[in-house]
Amino acid sequence: MDLRQLRYFVAVAEELHFSRAAARLNLAQSALSSQVRALEREVGGPLLVRSTRRVELTPAGERLLSDGREVLAAADGALERARALARGEAGALVIGTMGPAGGGLLAPLLARFSSRHPRMRVEIRNLDFSDIVDAVRERQVDLAFIYMPLDEPDLEFIPLMAEPRVVVLPRGHRLAGRAAIRPADLRDEVFIMQPEQVPEIWRDHWLLVDDFGRRPRISPRTADKLEDWLTLIGQGEGVDTAPAIIARYYAWPDVAFVPLVDSAPATLALARRRDDSGAGGGGILDEFTALALEVAASAADSETPGVAGVAGPVSGTPGPGQGPAEGPGAPHDSWRRE
Repeated sequence: MDLRQLRYFVAVAEELHFSRAAARLNLAQSALSSQVRALEREVGGPLLVRSTRRVELTPAGERLLSDGREVLAAADGALERARALARGEAGALVIGTMGPAGGGLLAPLLARFSSRHPRMRVEIRNLDFSDIVDAVRERQVDLAFIYMPLDEPDLEFIPLMAEPRVVVLPRGHRLAGRAAIRPADLRDEVFIMQPEQVPEIWRDHWLLVDDFGRRPRISPRTADKLEDWLTLIGQGEGVDTAPAIIARYYAWPDVAFVPLVDSAPATLALARRRDDSGAGGGGILDEFTALALEVAASAADSETPGVAGVAGPVSGTPGPGQGPAEGPGAPHDSWRRE
């Protein structure tokens, strides 16, 4: 199978639109259609159902999309590792993050890791709300900093630390001048929700579903990128909650950040695949994970500048003021390999 044809098919399958896929690939639409038809001939059946109004995947197309993503990620990873070795590097470690997730931990963590592995290249890849989980699953990144709660059977999440949440709302909002906001104050507000591709358990956490006992009113407009999300809030489309670190990294002129109290904190975790078969091997990933836990504990103990507002380390022994860790985000030692 031609990897180029597979890449073209995956683009069409993800966009479900030939024109958008062609623009994404910087390719003429006729050439794209021709390559997809050639792939269908090789498969021996249709991968897509085309009409004048929409493109849909056949069962064979759905299967090839799932497998094809893994094949392309593996091929890209192999090529990148070979290039790294050709440059004299000992390999590459790709870390995903979403906006400021990782915050004050990232710089000291990378410094300590690089001092141990000076010939290993570390790449930081910024991801959107909807693609960070799949990026870990599909080996586009080896690990990712992400906020809980999440419960994905093929992934594991190692909690690092907890921090308060803030309410993000338009600067002219009636609650913007408060010293703090409680969930009850937001019961009648309209919230900005992340796209449907984002796991529901994660979306509901930021929508305060557990606090309200129901889902709040939702704006019809959604945002996949942090900047678009902040813009919608600044325009008065709704409110939302977020980790407190957002307020330190995003000074948005039309947006106010007010501490959220009497609600669960934001828990930062390190996500990785359970099979640990990404670039660098399980040993490197285990070492990076252990260092991340050490740096997080040190940051919480010393209240490191840049990690202000940290509630405490998330570990088997709760920090001051924390209850026992429970649920899908609960800490565990399953990442430790013998």
